[in-house]
Amino acid sequence: MSQHISVIGQIATEPKLFTPAGGAEFCTFRLASSDRRYDAATGAWVDGHTNWFTINTFRGLARHAKQAFKKGDRVVVAGKLRLRDWEHEGKRGTAVEVDAEGVGHDVRFGVTAFLKASGVAAGPASDDGGAGEGGGAGEGVGDRPEAPDEADIAASAPVGGEEDAQERSENGFTPRLASA
Repeated sequence: MSQHISVIGQIATEPKLFTPAGGAEFCTFRLASSDRRYDAATGAWVDGHTNWFTINTFRGLARHAKQAFKKGDRVVVAGKLRLRDWEHEGKRGTAVEVDAEGVGHDVRFGVTAFLKASGVAAGPASDDGGAGEGGGAGEGVGDRPEAPDEADIAASAPVGGEEDAQERSENGFTPRLASA
């Protein structure tokens, strides 16, 4: 049974795009989601506990996330919650991950403009007439690959970095605030 979750938070790491050998592209980043409340007694906003999530996106969503988001952006993420126990060098913990089905900017504190991607390649078994995301076989939520583990990430070559960020900016993919 899958638990669906929606999380609003701030991207804490630069999104990294990976392409494992023979696998689907995935983009991953860390998200910090903090409680914040107004304390009437002190007249100030008070930060509460911060929950940390690893966000995993796949295929077309992964490519779009890499182009659209950067460290510090506030986003809304909807997807399937996954808890995974881990052990490394005698330490144990639980990884809290979200396999994202959708990610977008949180427009509570600013604005963003949607730029529809053109020419997005459909999956090899696409039956959507080459229209791209969403309708083709091999792109559905039900056949989403498992989230990457540490070995997948280590074996994959990261795509992007400073050069990619500059290219995103030059190609108009960097989110911009609209002028008043």
